[in-house]
Amino acid sequence: MSTIAPLVNALDAPVRASASGPGAPAGGEPASAERRDEVQGLLDRLADGIAAPRIVLHRDAAPLSAFELIVSERLALASLFELPPEALRAIRPEVDGIAQESRAHSVEAVLARSDLQSWDGAPLRVYARGPRDGKAVVLVPACGMPIGLCEPWVRRLAQGFRVVTWESRGLFGALGTTEEFDARAYDVRAQARDLFAVMDHAGVERAHATALCGGAVIALAAAEMAPERISSLSLWHGDYELGQDAPKTQHQRDVQMLMTMAGRGRAQAAGLQRMFRRPSVLAKVRTDMAHHVMYPYANGELLYRYGRLNGTIMDHDCRPLLDRVGQPALVVTSHDDETAHPEGSRYVAGKLPRATLHVGEHGDHLSLFEAESRLADLAAAFIAREAN
Repeated sequence: MSTIAPLVNALDAPVRASASGPGAPAGGEPASAERRDEVQGLLDRLADGIAAPRIVLHRDAAPLSAFELIVSERLALASLFELPPEALRAIRPEVDGIAQESRAHSVEAVLARSDLQSWDGAPLRVYARGPRDGKAVVLVPACGMPIGLCEPWVRRLAQGFRVVTWESRGLFGALGTTEEFDARAYDVRAQARDLFAVMDHAGVERAHATALCGGAVIALAAAEMAPERISSLSLWHGDYELGQDAPKTQHQRDVQMLMTMAGRGRAQAAGLQRMFRRPSVLAKVRTDMAHHVMYPYANGELLYRYGRLNGTIMDHDCRPLLDRVGQPALVVTSHDDETAHPEGSRYVAGKLPRATLHVGEHGDHLSLFEAESRLADLAAAFIAREAN
């Protein structure tokens, strides 16, 4: 349940959940009332145990939103409804144990979270793992994505390196007031300066930058701004603005337009966000990652901020950076990535003076975040060879 806490926290209360599949209640049966109450009690115990917002069982006629369907899918409540009320009462201690286990193995516990005030006072949540005397790696995440999405990368790289990363400014934790967000910078250079603030916070003077998706733009900017601090880069399925020099996928064009529209104002963002409540939006979202990738669309304020932050990344012309980034670079894409066009990575690799291009046969964009062994081994080998 801890993995869905960021999404649940971002949704308007009450957040409702339903059960589907074998064992799920047909609904409205008087005999099921006691069982529903017992399941709700277990949900409450679990939420209390991990300090998460309360989730209530869906009992009214109003359909669940896409976000509530995501929560329902992750909770997988159907098996509980197969048990009689007395059995549900008997497993209360087990639920308390699950809550304790969830806290102990949560991302924030395993990756050692800390908080810092960045260069302009913006609060950032920082995560670190790995041997303190190992080569340093700063993982530059995709903008707006919760730490849980890149956790597999952190865990894998931390087996041999000291890994530090963070969540995007203005989108996580204590969000602060709208006035505070509006007073701060959100462009690519501002986000690159966050990278250096994270390194300073972790006591890292020089690091390899592993960058995922739009994080590649931030990594390139940081490498150009302070080359003495970035020893080498690996850019994974980067989402680049290259003008007419490289094509974009339809997905890239659609998201870029959405970011522009959402970033124009809070009223526009709120109107757009209502579209993401429709269950139909889930048809194109991987079920196992939906609670992560849908997070910045959870409410109007988040979508507005995401539009400003991610929009400036997607609009940032990377071409002037490429001949000024002289560090060794590994540029990775796949032939069949329909999210970020592989020709963008080919172009970037061709222009960076010391780049090596790796094009996989297969691998959609989201599969990158699984950090499967072949890709992780490629990353680790390059870092071990080039980082210094």
